[in-house]
Amino acid sequence: MKKVKKLDKYTKLSIIILIVGILLRFYLASAHHIAGDACWQLSNSRFIAENKKLPLFEQFGRDEPFWSPPLFHFVYAFVYIVFNGFGSNIAEFAVKLISPIFGSLALILSYLIAKKLFDKKIAFYSLLFMAVIPLHIDYSAFSYIDGMLTFLVALSVYLALNNNIVSSAIVAGLAILTKYNGIFVLPVLLLIIYKNNRNQKSKRLLTLLSVSLAIGSIWFIRNWYYLGNPVWPFMNSVFHGIEVETFTKTSVGSVNLSSLLNLSAISSVYLGIFGVPDGNIKALGFFSIPYINSLFYLWLLGTLIFISPFMLGFSRLKNKKLLLIWIASYVVLALLYVINSSWSVSRFLLPAFPAVAMIWASGLVKIKPNNFRKAFLLVISLIIIGFVFASVLKINLAANAWKAYEKDFSWAKSSTDKDSTFMTNSQCVSFSINRQTYYPSAGNLDEADYAFVNQDFRLDRAAAIDNALLSQVKSNGRLVYKNEKTGTEVYRLRD
Repeated sequence: MKKVKKLDKYTKLSIIILIVGILLRFYLASAHHIAGDACWQLSNSRFIAENKKLPLFEQFGRDEPFWSPPLFHFVYAFVYIVFNGFGSNIAEFAVKLISPIFGSLALILSYLIAKKLFDKKIAFYSLLFMAVIPLHIDYSAFSYIDGMLTFLVALSVYLALNNNIVSSAIVAGLAILTKYNGIFVLPVLLLIIYKNNRNQKSKRLLTLLSVSLAIGSIWFIRNWYYLGNPVWPFMNSVFHGIEVETFTKTSVGSVNLSSLLNLSAISSVYLGIFGVPDGNIKALGFFSIPYINSLFYLWLLGTLIFISPFMLGFSRLKNKKLLLIWIASYVVLALLYVINSSWSVSRFLLPAFPAVAMIWASGLVKIKPNNFRKAFLLVISLIIIGFVFASVLKINLAANAWKAYEKDFSWAKSSTDKDSTFMTNSQCVSFSINRQTYYPSAGNLDEADYAFVNQDFRLDRAAAIDNALLSQVKSNGRLVYKNEKTGTEVYRLRD
């Protein structure tokens, strides 16, 4: 306590923000229900834990092979293995706590990077930004790869700033083995090493590239061998890798430059940064919340006020080139994703948010200490409370919505064989019932053992089956389970 009392004001405030931010992330992670892409990722992780091998063409609610770099899945599989001895429910809960660990470590690293590049005051405000920005709150709670990737990117940058080049290169390689996106940290690391090393620049730059790419290239080679495309499913029209029906229909992997001109989609990036699921404004209508339209406009005004210091931060900004290249690297990544897939890219920008936070903090301290500054900081504080409240409300409402289907999922797990297969296009149904699935099609009626049918499964619209196919399911199958309350039906397709 004596040491704490001797600390300066901004260090004390940073410790408080760090503690509150970490506690918030662990609470939200424990409360939330696995959903979205995390369902597919964790299904594959659980498969690795149970079978001690990598999946390839196993099906978990997606009509696609296992292509994602595997380090995230190895970490989650390890936790599954360790805690599964205490029961499957304990293991499922334990894996939910991995994301807040990585999110909390990313907060610490972002603070240390800001303190090294600026000062304790900027470090405090940048930590505050990272701790409360909804995008980081969400992906420190959700079991998505992006939280782990953000930690590894921040760690590689911190090590490079301390001139630990080999360590930085190893971590960068691990980032690439976590997600393709990890490779976009290399321009940032190259600039840091170039600026910090007057002698032996070429040797050190070569060390960074050779070590990181030697580690990261393992998965690119694997995907080229098995899938015919090192970055499958992206750029598939260029590499001509294997084709799957779902991606062929949606044009994922086809280069489409016109996607960059979709102005309404561009706004989804902004919405996603401030907590709207997938940046889709229609998601706000999922729950019946009183005065939702008025609350949305109030929220929008709050986000504009909150982000305004970012624009001020560019004036006389220290380390401007480094921060802009850090951000630009992940903006380029987002644009590449847009022309290959969709505008749901907010979370892909997350590894650059420590740089965004430092620019925001620099702008905030430029507001002169007068009555306006006091009023502005008070408004920012109220907005922060609103962000936290919205995150808690959103995650708890979603978790409660998922609980309504627990009876359906429990029946499927307890009343069917472990190796039985279901027909569903929902990655979250596949995860929740812990069964492999077949894509809903007439050709798969003879392959699947059961069909999971719910035409109004609002939590994952992909669960709905085409009406023509549904008629075949009902005529060829036998109804073995029905829940009037949720609308779920399960049909036995073959004995």
